[in-house]
Amino acid sequence: MVNACPPESDPRPKVADFISNKDNKALAGLTTEGLDTLVRVVVDELKKQEPDSNIFVVDRELLGDEDITFAKDFTAFIDRNLAEGKKLNMIICGDIPVIGWNLALEKYKGCNMQVYYAAAACRQVPLCTKIGL
Repeated sequence: MVNACPPESDPRPKVADFISNKDNKALAGLTTEGLDTLVRVVVDELKKQEPDSNIFVVDRELLGDEDITFAKDFTAFIDRNLAEGKKLNMIICGDIPVIGWNLALEKYKGCNMQVYYAAAACRQVPLCTKIGL
């Protein structure tokens, strides 16, 4: 996964196309608003475009609530949510303390899910990228 230095911009006018268009791979936010605002904008748009999907923001709080410590716990969490038959949208927020979480996603290629990775790029520009599955 490569994060380039994106120019900061207001994500609101572009978020609808970012979610719906498979060719759009990255969305930058405003440095002054921070990463939390960008994640909230993406989650709001996911709720609007895909109201029947399961949407999870994977951060330290969710990891603690779901008792996820290892990659096997992470895959069990994903399996439980995919078993519901709904599309799964996950936004991974920054460096989560689960070693190998990204490698664990390999087994979900072709599944009904989309994973986003949100972190601060260079110059602290908030950036949300799609992880291809």
